[in-house]
Amino acid sequence: MATAIYFYCLLAIAVFSYGLYGLYTDNVRTLRWFTMFFWLDCFVSVFSTIWFGVTWFLYTDHSLTELADDPEKMAEHDRIFKMESQVSIAVLVVLRLIHFYFALVVTRYYKGVNSKSNYSKLATDNIDLEETANRNDSVVPKPAQD
Repeated sequence: MATAIYFYCLLAIAVFSYGLYGLYTDNVRTLRWFTMFFWLDCFVSVFSTIWFGVTWFLYTDHSLTELADDPEKMAEHDRIFKMESQVSIAVLVVLRLIHFYFALVVTRYYKGVNSKSNYSKLATDNIDLEETANRNDSVVPKPAQD
């Protein structure tokens, strides 16, 4: 299992590097694949976090054999472990929420670049701007918003 996660991390590094290049160049096709992989990575990381968390907190024995003779120290250990478990679960949840937030940001950026590229494909070579301005003298054109 650890080997599969290692290779997945190597693949993710390569895909994210290529995706950052797509962000830099505003390449719509690369951004589309980057966005899809980012969402896939969100779901994979959520499921792996849940799987590892359940394995660690429910099925792993955290008792210390050297504290078995002292019930007071054992109770303190259990109390501290419970507190640390709650803090670590809260940190993991916040990290997953940040991951989803950035997935939404990447998706919105992709949609913005995609809609901008659709407008840039309009044919403007055959439009006579002077003829259009003379025909609509009463209409004041709005300034362009870039």
